Amino acid sequence: MVDAVRVLHVEDDPEFASMTAAFLSRTDDRFDVVSATSADEGLTRLSEEPIDCVVSDFDMPEQDGIEFLESVRAVDEDLPFILFTGKGSEEVASEAISAGVTDYLQKQQGTDQYTILANRITNAVEQYRSQRALDASRKRLSLFIDKSPLGVIEWDENFEIVQVNEKGEEILQREESALVGTGFETLVPDSALDAVEETITALQEASGGYYTVLDIETGDGEQIVCEWHNRIIRENGETVAIFSQFQEITERQRRQQRIEALHDTTRELMHAESRADVAELVVETARDLLGLPLSAVFLVDESDSRLRPAAVTDQAQAVIDDQPTFSEGDGLVWDVFESGEQRVLDDVSTHPDRYNPDTDVSSEILLPLGDHGVLIAASTDAGGVEDASVSLLRTLAANTEEALSRLDRQRELRTLTERHELALEGAELGVWDWNVQTDEVTFDERWADMLGYSLDELEPTVDTWDDLIHPDDREPTYEALNAHLDGETDIYECDHRLRTATGDYRWIRDIGKVFERDENGDPVRAVGIHQDVTDHKERKQQLEDTSRKLQVILDTAPTYILMKDTDSRFLFINSAARDLYGIDGDKSVVGMSDYDILPEHIADQTHADDQRAFEQKETVEVETVIPVDGADRTHLTRKTPILDDDGDPYALCVVATDITDQKRREQELARLTDEYEAVFENTNDAIALVDIAGSADDPRFRYIRTNETYERQAGFDTDSLTDQTPVEAAGPDIGRRIADHYERCVSAGETITFEERDLHPTGVWETQVTPIFADNEISRLVVVSRDITDRIEYREELERQNDRLEEFASIVSHDLRNPLGVLEGSLTLAKDTGNDEQFDRCYRAIDRMKELIEDLLTLAREGDTVPETEPLDLESTARSCWQAVETDDATLEIPAESPIYADESRLRQLLENLINNAVTHGGSEITVEIGELDDSGFYVADNGDGIPPEKHETVFESGYTTTDGGTGFGLAIVKQIAAAHDWSVSVTESDAGGAQFEFRSVRQLS
Repeated sequence: MVDAVRVLHVEDDPEFASMTAAFLSRTDDRFDVVSATSADEGLTRLSEEPIDCVVSDFDMPEQDGIEFLESVRAVDEDLPFILFTGKGSEEVASEAISAGVTDYLQKQQGTDQYTILANRITNAVEQYRSQRALDASRKRLSLFIDKSPLGVIEWDENFEIVQVNEKGEEILQREESALVGTGFETLVPDSALDAVEETITALQEASGGYYTVLDIETGDGEQIVCEWHNRIIRENGETVAIFSQFQEITERQRRQQRIEALHDTTRELMHAESRADVAELVVETARDLLGLPLSAVFLVDESDSRLRPAAVTDQAQAVIDDQPTFSEGDGLVWDVFESGEQRVLDDVSTHPDRYNPDTDVSSEILLPLGDHGVLIAASTDAGGVEDASVSLLRTLAANTEEALSRLDRQRELRTLTERHELALEGAELGVWDWNVQTDEVTFDERWADMLGYSLDELEPTVDTWDDLIHPDDREPTYEALNAHLDGETDIYECDHRLRTATGDYRWIRDIGKVFERDENGDPVRAVGIHQDVTDHKERKQQLEDTSRKLQVILDTAPTYILMKDTDSRFLFINSAARDLYGIDGDKSVVGMSDYDILPEHIADQTHADDQRAFEQKETVEVETVIPVDGADRTHLTRKTPILDDDGDPYALCVVATDITDQKRREQELARLTDEYEAVFENTNDAIALVDIAGSADDPRFRYIRTNETYERQAGFDTDSLTDQTPVEAAGPDIGRRIADHYERCVSAGETITFEERDLHPTGVWETQVTPIFADNEISRLVVVSRDITDRIEYREELERQNDRLEEFASIVSHDLRNPLGVLEGSLTLAKDTGNDEQFDRCYRAIDRMKELIEDLLTLAREGDTVPETEPLDLESTARSCWQAVETDDATLEIPAESPIYADESRLRQLLENLINNAVTHGGSEITVEIGELDDSGFYVADNGDGIPPEKHETVFESGYTTTDGGTGFGLAIVKQIAAAHDWSVSVTESDAGGAQFEFRSVRQLS
C-alpha cells in the first residue's frame, strides 16, 4: 500500500476540481490533492513540488489533455498520468495510450466514479513507485516479486513467462513450473485472445506501462477477471525486463457492474410514471442485480394508511403465497417503516418480532423508503445477504425513495398546475409574460379572448398592448408601470381600458411583478395577469350612484331613520328624525342616546326594545307614543339588528313611522266595517260578492260571499256557494244567463240593472250589479237583488187598467160617436120638420148607447184580478146561465161533472156571453156543449158555422163583431174574465164543426 499520495488534478472547471478533490479525500485520507486550472499551471506545479500522480481533463483551452501529457512525459516519462475526461472516444483513448497515458477513465454520473478513480490513482502510483523501486535496486526485484501482494509475472521479450510469484500462482491456481515458457495466451480463454494481442502490441509500442483488464482461466477451470498493470523496462532503448502485476478483480468488477446497473436502474426510476412501475423495477433489480430472489416493496395505501404489497418477485410469491398487509404495530416491517431505520437479519426465523413464525426466509434486509413504504430483500439461506449487497440495497432504497418522492411532487405539481389553470379560468384571468429587455410578450388565449382577439391576430410585443390602451389611460398606466420597474413599488397594479376587436373599450385590471433583474438591478422579465373588471366598474359606479341616491332618500324620507350601536347610542339620524326630536341639522348626534331627547320613561322602554332586538337577533316591531308639540303621536317602530359574518349584531337600524292618522283611519274603518256588516246581514235585499279572474275579454266569475237574505231567497248558503261559478251554482241555463249579465257589467264598466222572473224560486226580482275597481281594474262585483213581485203586479195591473181606459176611451170616442151623431141629427130634423118619426130614430140611438155603455162597464169591471175563488158545480152553474139567456129552441148538453174553483159572478158572465154568442151566430136550433178537458180545464162548444182559423185570435179583440148591432165586447170580456182567474183561453173547431172555446190551467176540486 502507498503512503501519502500527492495528486495533481488539472481541470479547467474549478467546481468539478473541488468536488473531485473532496471525494478522493473522503475515499482515502492518504490523498493530498492539489488542483490546477490549465496545463501551464500544472507544469508549474510539477516543477515546484513533488507529485505522485497527474489526473487531467482532456478538453481544456490552450492545451488539451494529450498535449499536456506529452509535456509531462517530456519531463517524466514514467510519472502516472490518468486522463479523466468527459469526452470519451476510441480516438482519444488511442491517442492517449500512444502518448503514454497511465490510465484512461471516462467521467460518469454518480459518485462511484471517484471510487474507481481513487483505485486507478492508487494502482498507478503503486506501479510508478514499484517501477522506481525496481529501477533503484534490481537486486531487490526477485524479493519484490515474491513478496508482492499482487500477482507478478516476468516475461521475456517474446512474452513467454520467466517467473511467477507466489501470489500469481495463488491467483492463477497454477504452479510456476507449469507456466514458465508459456505465453500470455495460455492464461486466457479463447474469447480473450484478441485482447491479449492488443495488450502486447500496445505495451510494446508504449513508452510506459499499459493497463488492461482480461478474463483469466485458472488452473482449476474457473474463469476470473484480473486487472493487469504491464510495463516494459528499457535501458538505452533495450528491453531489460517485462513485468505484469495483476490482481483478481472479479468481485470488484461484479460490484462495479452492479453499480453501473444500479445507475441504469436509477435513471429508469427517475423516468417511472407510477408507483407500481417504481416498485416493479426495484424488485427486479434486487432479484437480478443483487441476487436476492425474495424481494418485495410495500407502499402506504393513502386510503387507510396500511402497508400493502406493490410489487413482489415470483420467487417471493411462491414462498409466501398470500402476501400480508401491515398495519400499525405489525412486526418488523411496520417497525422499520415507523422508525426509519434499516434492519439486517442473518436469520429472521429466530427473531421474536417476525411476522410469520413459520417463515421459510432466513436472511433478510428491511430498508425504509421514507414516508412511502418498505423495501424487503431476503434469501432462504442463512447469512445470504452480503455486505456489498446491503450497501447497494441501501443506495437502491435511497434512489427508490427519491423516485417515489418525485412522483409525489409531480402529482402535487400537476394538482397545483390544474388548480392554477382552474383558478385562472374560473377567475377569467389572462396571463402575460414580458421580456423587458427585448419587449417580447407572450399572451395566453384568455388574454386575447377577453378582448375578442385570437392569438394569431396579436403580435407578441409590448407595442401590441400599448396600441390598445385608451389614450386617456396611457399616462397613469405608464406612471404605475415605470414606478414598479424602477423598484419603487412591490407590484404593478393599474386599472385601464383596452380596445377590443369590435372597437369598444373594456376596463382591465392589470397586475404584474418583475421576477428577474440583471446584475445592475434592471428588470429582465415580468409576469402578470389581466382581469376584465368592466362589470365591476359599472357595478361600483351603480353602487356609488345608489349610495348617493340612498343618502338623498334617507335625508328626504318622511319616515324617521336612525342607526344605533350595541349600547343604543346614535350613529346616524336622518333629517326627518332630527325634525321630530328638534335636533339641529349641523349638530353631531354620534354618541347621543334616547335619554338625551326623550322623557325618561319613554327612553327606558326604547332602550329595552333595542336590547330585545339585539338579544333575539331579529326584527322587533313596537308602537311608541311620543309627545310632539304638546300632543301625543303614535309611531310604529321597526328595530332590525345588523349582523356580522359570525351572526353577531354590531348595529341596529331603527325605522319609525308616524301612524297616528293611520290609527284614526283604522278606527274609522273598523266602525264602517261594523256598519257594513250590520247592513249586509240585516237588509231585506239579497247580496252576493263575486270575484273576477282572467282578462277583461274573458272574465271568470266566482262567488265569495252571500248574506242571509240571499241564502234564504236563493236556497244556497255561503259555504256551499263559495268559489263556485254561476254555472256551477245555478246550472248551465240560468248560470249562463247570470254570467252574461255579469259580463255586461264588466264590459260597461258601470252599474247595470235587470229584471228576471226565473232566477229565483218565486216572483220577479230586480238585480243591480255594481263593479268594484282596484288599480283601475274591475276586481269584484256587488250583486244586489230585490223581490219586486208586488211592484210588478201593481205595475202590470196599472198597465191593464190603462189599456182598458185607452180601450174605453177609444170605444167612447168611436162607437158612441155614431149613435150620438144619429141622436143629434134626428133631434135637429125633428125640431126643424116636426116629424115624429125622427124621435123613434132617437130612441133607437139611445138604446144602442145603453148597450155600449153596459158592455163597457162590464169590460172595465171584469179586468180586475179575482180576489177569491170558491168551488162551483160547472153543470148547475151552466144550466142557470142557460135560463138567463134567450135561447129559443137551442139545446144545452153538459157532460162535465168535476167542480172547479172560480168567482161565481164572473163565471156566470163568461158562460152567458159564450151561450149568447153561440145562439146569436148559430140560430135558435143550435146545440151548445159544456164539458171537461183532460188537462185541467173545460170547454164550451157549438155545432154552428164555426170561426175561420185566421180569426181565432182576432175574435177576442174589443169591438170585433160579425153581426149588425153587436157591440164586439162579448168575447173580449170572456178573455178578461179568464185572465183574471189566471186561465188561458183559445178557440178551435169543435167535433161538430162549430166553434169550441177551451179554458186551461183551471183549478179543479179533486
